[in-house]
Amino acid sequence: MLHRRRAPLLAGLAAMSTALVLTMTGPAGAQTGSPPPAAASAAMPSAADPFAVSGVRVDISGSNPTTVRDQAIREAQAKAWAELYRRLVPGGTPPRLSDNEIARMVQGFEIDEEKVSASRYLGTITVRFRPNAVRDALGHSGGATQYVEPPSRPFVILPVTQTEGRTILWQDRTPWREAWEARQPAAALVPLVVPDGELTDAQAISGEDAIAGNAEALNRIAQAYKAGGVVVARTDLPAGGPDPARGMTVDVTRYGLDGTRDNQVVQVKGGGSADDVLTRAVAAVGTQLDESWRREHTMAAGPEHNTLVRIPLSAVNDWVETRKRLSSVNAVTRTNLLSISRNEALITLTHRGDPEQLAQALARQDLGLARTASAAPSAYPGAPLPVPSADWQLTLLPRGSGAASAGAIPSSTSPAASPFQASPMSLAPSSLAPSAPLDSGGTLGAPPRNLGTLPAKSLP
Repeated sequence: MLHRRRAPLLAGLAAMSTALVLTMTGPAGAQTGSPPPAAASAAMPSAADPFAVSGVRVDISGSNPTTVRDQAIREAQAKAWAELYRRLVPGGTPPRLSDNEIARMVQGFEIDEEKVSASRYLGTITVRFRPNAVRDALGHSGGATQYVEPPSRPFVILPVTQTEGRTILWQDRTPWREAWEARQPAAALVPLVVPDGELTDAQAISGEDAIAGNAEALNRIAQAYKAGGVVVARTDLPAGGPDPARGMTVDVTRYGLDGTRDNQVVQVKGGGSADDVLTRAVAAVGTQLDESWRREHTMAAGPEHNTLVRIPLSAVNDWVETRKRLSSVNAVTRTNLLSISRNEALITLTHRGDPEQLAQALARQDLGLARTASAAPSAYPGAPLPVPSADWQLTLLPRGSGAASAGAIPSSTSPAASPFQASPMSLAPSSLAPSAPLDSGGTLGAPPRNLGTLPAKSLP
């Protein structure tokens, strides 16, 4: 999907039009819920929601206009579920679900366009699904063992052209940029937004910063569009555009806000006109981004599990860094901090899939999960409750070494999910600290305290 942020005036008009349509649609419009503020819609188009399916066309005939509309909505929801399933489970066949089963997953819908007569209903509808309900359904009625977790926010695409020694991003309207602006919305896994190219964009990042991967500049342009990262698509082109006989080569680098980076080179064959080559290049870059995302974010479907994990600590920064990396693991839906001392922390990870599958996802963030020998609960003087024993240990790995250690877990039966839960208490990230200062002495320091619930990453 490709989305462009509209100017505030256009966004206001769009919001007014949407409100008018919803008012006129009667009972169907009433089910959509409260629409987002106009400002939010401008910064994040509704279709950028990876669990939303837009442009669902329905054509229903019948004798009762109200009944026909209801039937059209049910058909739109069924079509949207099939499209969403194919998006999240590549190569899978959407299962047959009843209207009620699908309706339980639907968060809301919007009627984008409709034409109603006494005997016919023509409409285009956007259907939004509840992310967690979809994740649960994929492993049950959906029949999928794995699915691709889509990005929670779109990525900003920066089409950079290098021509005759010049790096052009904002200065001139290049054929490469025009091709991206002309791209039609598609059912893509990674949603993309083309910047407006206004003065604020040029002040946020330059073409040289984009090519060099300047982290501060990339963060500025991502924050300006409320994006989850930036994609730099760089190509060398003559001033008049590509040579249709030679094709194109595009260097594509995807930057995540968490510091991740993925680089691919896309080759586009020649043939047809220069515009044809540019159009194929844009499509090829989108396909490559989707494939790359699938490789990195495929995870187990099905219900959530809880696993008790012990984290050894040798410095305060170990806990801070561990928490940071855990927030980037999509398979982890919640993290509860049970206790923390100067040399270790005890947490409960809520995740999808068994611990062995979780370990593969953790390894991609340079976190090692390994089974430990069972031990009796540790006793701490003055502790009101015994500290439970953990069968799994989570350790920080050197940056870049996670992929090599992804399969280092001994083959064994998965432990049962721990029923132990921490008390629900809000805890700000800045207030997390060991029970006692870390030092080189042999004392154990203060006993662990129950610090409540560790704030997890934002979930849709």
